[in-house]
Amino acid sequence: MSEHDSPDGAGQAFSRIYNRRLVFELLHQNGPLSRVDIAQRVGLKPQTISGITRELLDQGLIREAGRSSGLRGQPQTYLAPNPEAGYAIGMHVDRGRISAVLGDLLLNIVARVDWSGDTSNPAATMAVMAGMVEQLMTGSGARQASVWGLGLVLPTLNADMYEVEMRMPGWEMWRGFDPAADLAGRLKIPVLMENDATAAAVGTLLHQSGGSLRNFVLVYIGYGTGAGIVVDAMPMKGVHGNAGEFGLLPAPGGEGVIDDLLSLHAVARLLKRPVEELTPDILAELHRRRDSRLMHWLEDAASTLRYLISIMETAFDPETVLLGGALPDSILSALVERTYPLLPSLSAIRARELPRFSVAGLADGPVIGGMSLPIFVNTRSDFRHLYIRHIAGDERPFDHR
Repeated sequence: MSEHDSPDGAGQAFSRIYNRRLVFELLHQNGPLSRVDIAQRVGLKPQTISGITRELLDQGLIREAGRSSGLRGQPQTYLAPNPEAGYAIGMHVDRGRISAVLGDLLLNIVARVDWSGDTSNPAATMAVMAGMVEQLMTGSGARQASVWGLGLVLPTLNADMYEVEMRMPGWEMWRGFDPAADLAGRLKIPVLMENDATAAAVGTLLHQSGGSLRNFVLVYIGYGTGAGIVVDAMPMKGVHGNAGEFGLLPAPGGEGVIDDLLSLHAVARLLKRPVEELTPDILAELHRRRDSRLMHWLEDAASTLRYLISIMETAFDPETVLLGGALPDSILSALVERTYPLLPSLSAIRARELPRFSVAGLADGPVIGGMSLPIFVNTRSDFRHLYIRHIAGDERPFDHR
């Protein structure tokens, strides 16, 4: 018998894994559900559902969550994900500060650690990050074997691959350094890396909107300006992971780029203060006092946003555009107010359920989005292809548990 005549074992294995993911994803998003509910929703035979759910129960990935009563026929047992079956870590590294959270399988935060200090040296920063993970694990009591992965959120650092010079102040020593590989080697767990704008968009997609938002753009203002783009409930990453780097577009006036006008660096330049000093608390106080230089920046930034939103609405036809970033809520709200009226576009329709532009409501979007990545990569087949290059081999926690 030739290899072409042999049974397609690989295809059968893929089908089994896919069906397990399908059932678990349904329970993760919509549980508790009975086996009858699951069979009706996913279109698999009852005996197939019975086998899959029995396997998931034996592995502790799901649990029984009560029984039906007062209904015709036999009582139905409801099934739901087991929150303690797996954990994920989210870590957001920004210039001078790091935030890390540990979440359970339902993405409830069970521990958090924050750190402030010098992040210019990658080796020293990696040691700090590994120590923060140890604090999370010790404080929560979670076992390392139960951690499905870590979502590492950083600015785009792979500057050496571009033909033009891509300088990022404060990150010069990180050039050519692979933080995901280094951290994975230290922790012995999978590490997925994402930029802050896309991570914030993933956090908004999964947490803030409850799945109701499927097409939106989240503008993220930090040391530069980027955007997380979500199309049909999937983050758009692009060929090299650089989709949404709108800060590199030419500025509306033709001088420089958008990052020169819409960023913390732009604020620092007008205030004549080191950018490291511009914490959210200090910026909120300057806004409360209506500092004249900050007010000038708000006007210029709103004009730039108006231009940028028109590009996003034309390119992606989103349900809405959201604003987030390293700025305090008071400044984000003031920016939204000053950006209206928006430029005419096809998004300016009469019957809208959502405003064209508003503040993203999820606090700590990047670190929450980072925490979400390992769980969803391991439970949702549509998320997996976005991060396949980060995962060694073809085994993920959900496939071989």
